[in-house]
Amino acid sequence: MSNWNDVAYKVEFNLEIINELLTDRLPSSSQVLDFGCGYGRITNQLHGLGFKNITGVDSSLEMINRGTNEFPYLELNHVMGTPLPFPDESFDAVISCAVFTCIRDQKIRANVVSELLRILKPNGVIYLAEFCADESVLFTSGVGVPMWHGTQADIKSIVSEFKIEKSLVINNQTMTGHNSKACHVVARK
Repeated sequence: MSNWNDVAYKVEFNLEIINELLTDRLPSSSQVLDFGCGYGRITNQLHGLGFKNITGVDSSLEMINRGTNEFPYLELNHVMGTPLPFPDESFDAVISCAVFTCIRDQKIRANVVSELLRILKPNGVIYLAEFCADESVLFTSGVGVPMWHGTQADIKSIVSEFKIEKSLVINNQTMTGHNSKACHVVARK
C-alpha cells in the first residue's frame, strides 16, 4: 500500500470546492485554514477567489514540498496529526476537501473534528467536500492509498456538532477517472 508521500508527484486531485458556497458566507479578509491541503490546489483556488489570509496544512511532507514548488506564494505547512499548532478560535473558516475520504477510522475522524471545532471562531464556517457513495465503502484507491467513501448522511454526521446550512451531492470523477459522487456540506459552529 502507498501513502501520500509515495504518490505526491504522481497524483492530480480533481475534487473542487463550489466557490459560491464560500464567497456568499465569508468576506475575503477571513482567516481560512485549508486542512489537509495536499499540494495546495484548493489553497490556490481560495487565493484566486480573493482570500489572502489562507493557511494550508497537510501531514504529507512530499505534498507540501510539491505545493511549495508549484505555488511559492502560498503558506503551506507540514503538520503531523493533532493537536494543530494554532490557538483556540484562530480561523473564520476551515476547508476540508477530500480529507475525511482518507480517514477510514471513525475515532480518528471524531478527534480531527474536535480539533477543528477548537480552532474555529464562534459562528465560523466549516466546508467539507468529500467523495461519497450510496453505501459506505472502504477500499484501496487506484494509486494504492486506503480510502473511505461514506454516504451523504455519513458525511453530514462528521459535522453533527455544527449547524448545517447546506448539503448537496453532485457527480464527480475520482482522481483515477472513475465515475463517483461528491458531497458538499457547509456548516457553522
